[in-house]
Amino acid sequence: MSINEDIKRRFVRLSKGQRKVAQFVMDNPTTVIGNGAAEVGRQANVSESTVIRFCYAMDLTGYVELQEEIRSYLMSQNGTTLQSTYTPSKNNNSNFSKVMQRDIQNIQDSIRLINDKMLQKSSKWIHEADNIYILGTRQAASIANWLSYTLKTLRSNVKQLRSDSDDIVQQINSMSEHTTLIVFSCDKHTNDIKTIVEIAKMKKVKIIAITGSALSPIREYASALFALGLKNQSSLDIVPVLFSFLHALIEEMVSQDKTQYEKYQQSYEQVENNLLFLDVAREKQVF
Repeated sequence: MSINEDIKRRFVRLSKGQRKVAQFVMDNPTTVIGNGAAEVGRQANVSESTVIRFCYAMDLTGYVELQEEIRSYLMSQNGTTLQSTYTPSKNNNSNFSKVMQRDIQNIQDSIRLINDKMLQKSSKWIHEADNIYILGTRQAASIANWLSYTLKTLRSNVKQLRSDSDDIVQQINSMSEHTTLIVFSCDKHTNDIKTIVEIAKMKKVKIIAITGSALSPIREYASALFALGLKNQSSLDIVPVLFSFLHALIEEMVSQDKTQYEKYQQSYEQVENNLLFLDVAREKQVF
């Protein structure tokens, strides 16, 4: 039985406040996935405790399990409604085409799991931030490096945090409520970044966490959480979804002031071209 069917079955036995939560959950599943119990309670005009009591009334262990149940429900809906979205050619039976078709399906399956309002809010935080820090360790470090470079071509004051860097303490101390921190969290190695994120939260930094699961320990520190991993997916399956999501996040940021970002990008490319010319000139000993 799906979570929606279970809610409908139990609806008449819920209290008045819990019914508000139940209706909100059915009407706004991605909002529940992307926000904490307190925010859902605020939007549903009930207290956070009422949201938690609703979870218990549904025989769930808590709010996180509710989020997982909703994710599973949306995934099952995707499985029935999105299969016909892409019809591969009969001749596309090679291994590479099968992999790319699976990537397409994974991206489509993830779309309904992303809270559009939370994505817009996160892009606004990136746009308005005085400073942006990007954190990713181990296999996530290369993704953090790509995002850092991409954002540097569009705006100033973008830095990649490296836990082994000599100036890591100075960078953390420079954070404030006008800072946005983007964190890529690999659930197996959260201890590598947990301390940094915890300090950032105390400094009222806006933390955008991108994880493989809604159960990630980083969720308690995040201002916005995007869990992009789906069940039975390998890390290779998640990568195309992740880059598609980051593309959407960047495009949403640019839409805040397209003219500003285009001017900065042109200026950046001009400086980069001049530096490249100087490097070539030095090699040829022109100067």
